[in-house]
Amino acid sequence: MITPHELSAVLQELPVAARAQLAVELIDSLGDEAWSDDALSALADERDAELESGAVEAMNYDQFIAGLRRPAEGR
Repeated sequence: MITPHELSAVLQELPVAARAQLAVELIDSLGDEAWSDDALSALADERDAELESGAVEAMNYDQFIAGLRRPAEGR
């Protein structure tokens, strides 16, 4: 069986569009429970706690947008 690390290394060799399509398929495979109101609320609470504790730093809008564009521009 291939490890997640090995799989990730192989997938990084695919073109961006193919990786994006696989990402969509993987997210869709999580099912409705992963995106339930309760699950999303719990995720928001976790992220809020990370910000409040200082475990992570908040991004401004420009940093967020730059992070969204970076993978496509780098490949």
